[in-house]
Amino acid sequence: IHLCIASPQSDLYSAETMASSSLSSLLIKADERVSSLSSCSSRRHSGRFAGVCGPTRRSAALNTICCTLSNNVASSSSSSSSSSSIEGDYYEFCNHACYYESKGDRERARVHVVFLHGFGTGTFHYRKQLETLGGRIDDDDDDDDDDDDDDGSMMMCAWSMDICGQGKSWPRKKEDIAEFEYSMDTWAKQVEFFVREIVLRGARKEDKPTKVVLAGNSLGGKLALYVSATCDDAVDGIMLLNATPFWGFLKKRIGFLNKENDVLVRLTQPYWDTFRSKENVRRLLNMVYADETKIEESLIDDIIEPTENEFAIRAFISTFTSPKASKMSYDEMLETIRDRNESLRVGLVYGREDPWVVPLWGQRLKRVIKNATYYELSPVGHCPNDEAPEAVNIVIESLVRDWFFNDSDDDAFKASSVPLPKSIQGVSIELVDGSPRNAFEKMDYWKDQFFVRKTNIKSDA
Repeated sequence: IHLCIASPQSDLYSAETMASSSLSSLLIKADERVSSLSSCSSRRHSGRFAGVCGPTRRSAALNTICCTLSNNVASSSSSSSSSSSIEGDYYEFCNHACYYESKGDRERARVHVVFLHGFGTGTFHYRKQLETLGGRIDDDDDDDDDDDDDDGSMMMCAWSMDICGQGKSWPRKKEDIAEFEYSMDTWAKQVEFFVREIVLRGARKEDKPTKVVLAGNSLGGKLALYVSATCDDAVDGIMLLNATPFWGFLKKRIGFLNKENDVLVRLTQPYWDTFRSKENVRRLLNMVYADETKIEESLIDDIIEPTENEFAIRAFISTFTSPKASKMSYDEMLETIRDRNESLRVGLVYGREDPWVVPLWGQRLKRVIKNATYYELSPVGHCPNDEAPEAVNIVIESLVRDWFFNDSDDDAFKASSVPLPKSIQGVSIELVDGSPRNAFEKMDYWKDQFFVRKTNIKSDA
């Protein structure tokens, strides 16, 4: 049983725990601790989500075993269960054991930032954010009093989650994915479930409502857009890190293109083996990172590890043959978020040297959502969270402060807010207003203006 735990130095490592007792004795122990299931209630579906994936087949005994083992391992390390270290755990969603990590005081935090990863990565891609932002208190208040009513303390809890079919979020047997799609719609439901049932379950009371921010890179950015556009009561802010505007090209699934097709699986296998090879992963990272020295061998290993899962190739096939988001298009997501105005805060943090999601896309998004705050980092590529974590973290901290803490009545706290530096660790931080700067951006701007004028003429007619 692989458990992810935190060392006293907050470095995560994988420990393979061998249970000395037999499975039957574990089941007996689980039976004796049924009363503790309430502490694991986050692993059960609420009524709101009961129809999303059908009934879960994970037994109560297995849930209890997982909780027991997690608690025993955590208690063996003096710091692993505290808010000062990154903690890892699992919850149940649609017959998948889904993994997440968090850092910070879940009950006292006024803001919860949930990081959503891009395709092929996972929670490991955000550890540099969790380490810095989780549990952060910025008012220099050394008072150890646990008074929840202290407006002067800026407390955040940082989370990252593996979407189904990525990272460590996998089914247990083939039958569990027979009717399951690895798609935008499914992942959006998973994110909403995670926010409501895991993040908010033990959050602050109504005297000072908890704020939730979704922060996503690449595919995770589009997921953040989709969830915030369709679940306006669950999200208070989004931060897009080189969010992809594209995902899925089919309006509906083509019958034979499915993960249950064993012939298709066999035909895909050679490409899959090449695609997930260390050489190809390194080549792709070299393509999208502006500074190749920032690509660590551990990152390559972390990306390849999930592809060893027995269901990985089927998840890969399902992902790339699944239909587009069914509820709205990318442009409709932007328009919905724009219409929410100040009720949803929007921040953009884009690497300027991204060859895939070029700055033009950030400019376009800024023109639609005019109240968005847009920063460009340079020289930074497609994954600013990993390539320039110091710059990303300071921008996120600044935006969270401005959005949710500067309404404080504490003048000393307001005064502590300082302008962002122009650069950090060799990375420039530039506030961008969305105005076109080169020929390609100007052409895109003129196209948008022509479309808006044409639409207005038709509306007037």
